[in-house]
Amino acid sequence: MPSRPFRGVPGVAPPGLPRGRKLLGLALLTLTTAFWGTSFSFIKLSVESIPSLTYTSYRCLLSTALLTPLALAKALLRGFNYASYLRGIAIGVAYTLGLLLQGEGTRYTTPSVSAFLTALNSVNVHLYVALVKRRYHLLDGVAITLATAGLYVISKPSGGLGLGEVLLILGSVAWAAQVILVSKFGWGSPLELLLGTFTPGALLTLLTPAIGASEVGGEVLLYLTYLALLCSIVATFLQILGQRYVSPVTAAVVFLLEPVFALAFSLALGLEGVSLGKVVGGGLIVASTYVATLSELRREGRR
Repeated sequence: MPSRPFRGVPGVAPPGLPRGRKLLGLALLTLTTAFWGTSFSFIKLSVESIPSLTYTSYRCLLSTALLTPLALAKALLRGFNYASYLRGIAIGVAYTLGLLLQGEGTRYTTPSVSAFLTALNSVNVHLYVALVKRRYHLLDGVAITLATAGLYVISKPSGGLGLGEVLLILGSVAWAAQVILVSKFGWGSPLELLLGTFTPGALLTLLTPAIGASEVGGEVLLYLTYLALLCSIVATFLQILGQRYVSPVTAAVVFLLEPVFALAFSLALGLEGVSLGKVVGGGLIVASTYVATLSELRREGRR
């Protein structure tokens, strides 16, 4: 009998899954994070040209438009799973809020500070599991400490607490909620979950001024299409599948690989050079994912 996917109690490791499924989940989440890592440059270029509300709404609108034909075909052939769609909307509220706050916050601060504060969502997930669910292990704490230290070394955030920093901190709470909600609701039908996730953001186009459409030029539209297709649809699909087999605390540590992939992408494009701090910071984050993997596998072994 095949293993069933994790049906999500936030903070609880998926019960009864073989190691192969857990490692598959970790691989899918790593791939998710790689796609997210390529998004930073395109987000920055987008919000420098259009308002954050336009960026968020059009990114989600494009995602919804790409998914709608598939959803209609599925509805005609096999029916539409409204329960999964509604769960996706719940995830989408957190997702949309995270996008909006991240985009607006990035306007007022540096990319390094933005990356550091956005990644605090992983710490928020760990705090939620430790304080609310009271299901936490020593290796989880070691992993998040290593990852946060590595993230700090890579990004070297500086400066005071201004409007941008406050918005990004609030955004990190929204992203933490999204991770927890995916763990809770991600066992539903993936297509309807995805469509629901992007619906709240798409509805924001109703709040976008009519002039907003003319602000989206051809170059920005290319950025938004890339973000919608790969960093939203594909990445979120992989996240939903991956978190079925991995606890949210482990997923949160894996997601801290995002700035490592962002750095690798930037280096590949020649946008920045290699430094000792970046190598050390990236190494600490990679080490943290190894510790998180050990914690995930040992968690199953104690059952």
